[in-house]
Amino acid sequence: MYAPTGGVPVPNDVTNGCYVNYPDTDLDDPAYNSSGLSAHQLYYAANLEALVAAKQAFDPHDVFRHAQSIPVK
Repeated sequence: MYAPTGGVPVPNDVTNGCYVNYPDTDLDDPAYNSSGLSAHQLYYAANLEALVAAKQAFDPHDVFRHAQSIPVK
């Protein structure tokens, strides 16, 4: 369905990206995701910057994390 991007629904005029409540670690693997976007960009799009700021404020030591959690930059 999304062959040009390696099967990954990128945010565009047709889709909003990936469904955040369905974790897919293949999105972090370039063999499966040839879109050029990270899993975080696919999940959160324009909201990623605000989510990173919230993560820095409330969990600066990255205590609450999983394989695709919001990064502390």
